[in-house]
Amino acid sequence: MGPYRPLISPPTSMYELRGEYVGAPSFIAQIDSLMNQGYTKIIRTKGDGNCFYRALAYAYLSSLVESPNLVYSAKSVIESGCGMMERNHMDADIISTFCEPLMDLVDAVGSPDRNQALTHSRLLSAFQEDETSNCIVTYLRLLTTAQIHSASDDYAGFLFDDTGNPLEPSEFCRQYVDPLGKEADHVQVAALCRALKLHIRIAYLDGHSPDGQVHFQDITPPHGGKNEPLILIYRPGHYDVLIKTN
Repeated sequence: MGPYRPLISPPTSMYELRGEYVGAPSFIAQIDSLMNQGYTKIIRTKGDGNCFYRALAYAYLSSLVESPNLVYSAKSVIESGCGMMERNHMDADIISTFCEPLMDLVDAVGSPDRNQALTHSRLLSAFQEDETSNCIVTYLRLLTTAQIHSASDDYAGFLFDDTGNPLEPSEFCRQYVDPLGKEADHVQVAALCRALKLHIRIAYLDGHSPDGQVHFQDITPPHGGKNEPLILIYRPGHYDVLIKTN
């Protein structure tokens, strides 16, 4: 997770990750457990504070490449999110600026033009470009803020600063959601999944399991996500994409 890591990297074997934990048997046991369950690869994101948003966006678009029949509903959800932002008094031009790169990639899924159709390789290239990748991250941050404001009563009891003092939604978002580089906590994760109607599954690689197993947490929107779960792996302070071999 060093400073020179790309914003997102090509899939790599879990054995590479395992090699980073030589001398940490509790982590090794958990990684072995994941591999025994068929989780064979990891897509790494840069540890720049934006890893959750970038990993989720990449996993989401990758799932559309695999299932282009979901594009129509994905576009509808994204457009609905833009409407929610406008209702929360966000500038329409700003919303459009940050939403456009995401919509362009969604539109490219299943394109009849083979030179334009989104593939996993083209998706990776797009996410390695600073402008495209960070525009998408910013859009997701704005969407998270809009969701927290739109359902503020649902989040009111969970918004705190670093010292444990409660914050109003507007101040929480100003400090912990809107700025690039601010890590996502459970509130942001749950709010974004709700806004995008996504089901995600997070594997916690923390070295704390007494039996060497990995705890998985499922996060679903209130009415259930229509997608197969997007699988992320969390290590203290960092998210990557986890890939299971069928």
